[in-house]
Amino acid sequence: TVSGAGALMDADAASAADHREAVTSPGGTTAAALDVLMNAADGLPPLMARTCQAAADRAKALASA
Repeated sequence: TVSGAGALMDADAASAADHREAVTSPGGTTAAALDVLMNAADGLPPLMARTCQAAADRAKALASA
């Protein structure tokens, strides 16, 4: 799946979001999973923000040690 998606991205100028929307059935299982994953309150976006902040904080601590 990942290899095929990568090949499609190389062969087509559409964005990754456009490709994802083209294969996600409204109200389907992938849409339900993405609703959870991309939830602004407790999904992947805030997790990634906390992860990056933790790494930056640790880098600062290491630099000043």
